[in-house]
Amino acid sequence: MKSVSIVIGTLAALAVAALAGRYATGSWIFYTIASLQIQGAVAAFALAAISFGFYRHALNLALMVVAILIGAHGYIMLGEFRQPAPLDPAAKPLFRLLSINIMGDNPQGVKVADYIIGSGADVVFIQESAPIGPHIDRIKVVYPYRLGCGAQTITCDQSLWSKRPLAEGKVITASPIYRDRLMIATIDFDGRPVNFVNVHLTKPYFDNFHAYELRRIQKSIAPLKGPMILAGDFNASILTPDIRGFLKSTYLMTAEKEPQTWPVKATWAGMAIDHVFVRDALRFKSLARVEETLGSNHYGLIADVLWQDDTATYPPQ
Repeated sequence: MKSVSIVIGTLAALAVAALAGRYATGSWIFYTIASLQIQGAVAAFALAAISFGFYRHALNLALMVVAILIGAHGYIMLGEFRQPAPLDPAAKPLFRLLSINIMGDNPQGVKVADYIIGSGADVVFIQESAPIGPHIDRIKVVYPYRLGCGAQTITCDQSLWSKRPLAEGKVITASPIYRDRLMIATIDFDGRPVNFVNVHLTKPYFDNFHAYELRRIQKSIAPLKGPMILAGDFNASILTPDIRGFLKSTYLMTAEKEPQTWPVKATWAGMAIDHVFVRDALRFKSLARVEETLGSNHYGLIADVLWQDDTATYPPQ
C-alpha cells in the first residue's frame, strides 16, 4: 500500500507544484495552468486524500492543505473584478450584446445565422465568422452596419454587427499570428455613446503571445474614454495573471457570475474563457450563456446592459 501511496502522492505533489508555479514565476507555461486553478486544486486535494488513505503520512496532509489554500485563493480572485450591483436592477437595459465564437469549421452556419437574426441583440460580436459568410445578405437585413467579412477587412474571421450606425469603427491586428482580431466601434444609443470592443486572443500555451496581444489591445483602447463593453474569446479565465493585469489597468469589470463556456461537454468542470467586461456607466442587468452550442466548441454569451447615472440615488428621493 505504501508504494501505491507514493505514486499517487507524487501525482498530487506535481499537480500542486504546477498550480503554485504562478506564485513563483511569470512564465507563460503557468499562465496556461492558471485557468484551471480551482479545478486543479480539487484534483490535487483528491489525489492527496487518496494517497493518505493508502498510507498516512504528514506530507499528504500538507499537500491537502496547500491544495485547499490554492483553490481558495482562486475562488477569491474570481470576485476581485466583480461589478457592484446596479442601483435599480429593474431598469430597462440600454442594449443587448451577443458574443460567440462560432468555430471556423462549423457546418451549421445556417443555424448560427438564424440564431443571430432572432437573438434580439442590438450588437453582435462573432469570432471565427467564416460559417456565416454565405449568409451575410440575410444577417445585414437586421444588422446593416458591420465590421469584418469584407467591411474594412479582406478576411471573414472576426466580425461586429450592429442595428445602429457605427459612429466610428476600426479593425486592428493585435496578434503576430492572426490578423483583424481586434475591432473597435462607437455606437450611439439616443445620445449615450458606448465603445464596443470585440477581441479574440491566441491560446495561452503558444509562448507569450497571449500576454503580448493583451498589451496591444490595452494600448489600442487607451485613448477611448467613457463607457466601454469589451467581449470575446480570451481562451483563458480571469484567473490568469495577464488578464488580471489587463482588467486592473483598464478598469473593466465582470458580472456577478461568469458562465462557463468551455468545454461544452463538461461545463460542470469547465471554465469561463469567453468574457464580457464593462466599465463606467455600464452595469450588467444579466449575463447568460446561450443555451445551445450551435455547432461550436464554445458556448456564446448574451449580456443585457444598463446605463447607470452614478450621481443618482435609488430609490429616487
